[in-house]
Amino acid sequence: MPPDGVIDHFRNISFILLDWQLDSIAEARTPSGLNELLIKENISFLKKIKKSCFCPIFIFSNENQEQIVDRLATEGLIKDNDNNHIFVRSKAELKGGTKLFKALEKWIQNNPSVYVLKEWEREYFNAKNKLFSEFHEMNSNWPRILWKTFISDHSNESMELGELISRNIHTRMTPFEFSGKILNKSGKKSNQSEILKVIEGGRYLKNEFLNSNDIAPGDIFYFNSEYYINIRAACDCIPDRNKPEEKIDDVQLYLLRGGKIGNQRMKKDFLKKFGHFSELDSQFIAYPIYENKGIDFRFKRLYQMEWKVIKEKRLGRLLPPYINKLQQKYSSYLQRQGLPRLPNLRF
Repeated sequence: MPPDGVIDHFRNISFILLDWQLDSIAEARTPSGLNELLIKENISFLKKIKKSCFCPIFIFSNENQEQIVDRLATEGLIKDNDNNHIFVRSKAELKGGTKLFKALEKWIQNNPSVYVLKEWEREYFNAKNKLFSEFHEMNSNWPRILWKTFISDHSNESMELGELISRNIHTRMTPFEFSGKILNKSGKKSNQSEILKVIEGGRYLKNEFLNSNDIAPGDIFYFNSEYYINIRAACDCIPDRNKPEEKIDDVQLYLLRGGKIGNQRMKKDFLKKFGHFSELDSQFIAYPIYENKGIDFRFKRLYQMEWKVIKEKRLGRLLPPYINKLQQKYSSYLQRQGLPRLPNLRF
């Protein structure tokens, strides 16, 4: 197996082919102790790969296929053999000119996450090459030019440069055309808990994946038994350039307070026809976030707190376009116009 230093460079590989028992004595009867040692090496390798990258892994072996699948499941590497990014097959099953390719094609069709990954990668790498080629032709020192600009803004230079590159790559990616035959194909039915986890992943990012010095609108905190969300504009979530002494810890956040919604109220307020909750002009419901919770944020009062006071209380971040919707709704709330009520009339 490759050493750890080599595995770290596997981040952009397309796929991995692994012989479960690639050894000079593999064709002979391997001693049980040595066989277990080889299996542990394979498991260790797969776990390290899982941390470095997500890619299809093809395992072929003369060993019993079910035993390999059971061992991978026991180690937490797969849930089932058909709907996973690890593909296990017996070598005997794949003998013949086209059997291997047909088996792989069928597996990909049953594994939408791998299919979407490869389609997305193709567009991503095309866009990335276009971006860096264009900027290099403009000026080979373009990173330094932008870096100095970010320094003048007293912002997080690395974060700003990364976001600029990400935005430009995204705009250069052509519209995706995924196959409905694959993605709309009936498969294993997902329960509500699994569905909510996927939905939450598209709108909420856990604190463990955020930079500790990165402040942004949508940051959610929990203290004094209440939830709070930052709605201050991104350009103001950095130290004031006119105050050289101001540090990231001194940045003021503008927070709205919220409370958890119970299941009964969610059932009552959910508008099934439109796919969202019934809300007042003075509230915003974020759901599902932070372990499938629904949080009702109210606009009546705005709280100002310094980052250094609450940074250890951050739970995660509400992502665009949901935080943008909240900011827009709060802006409209500040400009609302009250109207006189109608008298008691009969219609």
